[in-house]
Amino acid sequence: MSEARVEDAYRRWLRWYPRDFRREHAEEILSVLLAETAPNCRRPRPVECLDLVRGGVSMRLRPRVPRSDRAGFAAVRLAYLVAVVQCAVILTVVGTSGAMRASILAADPRYTTAEWHAELTGRIVPLLEFAGLALIVLVWSAWLSGRGHRWVRALFVTNFAWTTYSLLHGLAEGSATYARADLALGIVLWLVDLATVVMIVVCEAQRIAARCRIANATAPDCRAP
Repeated sequence: MSEARVEDAYRRWLRWYPRDFRREHAEEILSVLLAETAPNCRRPRPVECLDLVRGGVSMRLRPRVPRSDRAGFAAVRLAYLVAVVQCAVILTVVGTSGAMRASILAADPRYTTAEWHAELTGRIVPLLEFAGLALIVLVWSAWLSGRGHRWVRALFVTNFAWTTYSLLHGLAEGSATYARADLALGIVLWLVDLATVVMIVVCEAQRIAARCRIANATAPDCRAP
């Protein structure tokens, strides 16, 4: 009974993998996992569960752009990197809010709790909400871009424009003085965004050049006989 229970648990964790992959390899993976399971074990080991989740998520997010298209493949990888840096920015803003408040108090001892609360509710919280939404959109856009949907690349250009505005606005609001860690990660995010946009432009330029070569190669010969 315990072996059947463990097998059912493994099958549930295998659902993290794409359906086509499970159809071809699930039984093979399951047999290996069951063979390594200790006798009388009632549940899968946490390490194995985490490994299944990691492998399934990695396979689902893996771009389907052919590696021969180096610029396209690099653009998708950079898109995922933008999402990672965006997540780091959100965590940094949350983690350094106390230090930012201390810096403001050191510069202005008359700074009140009410003013800090207004700063949180009026600027920092909306910024974090928008950044979280942008993170979700970035991951979704990177996934679609890796499957050949070219229209989503416009979202990365839009995100770059928003990142540029946020960086300049933060500098104007004194982030270089009160939130240096946030500013440093913001600059990193801007650079990765810029690299992604440049790579997208390179991809489009290569695609247009390839179409022109094909059109020239298949055009009828108009020379006089």
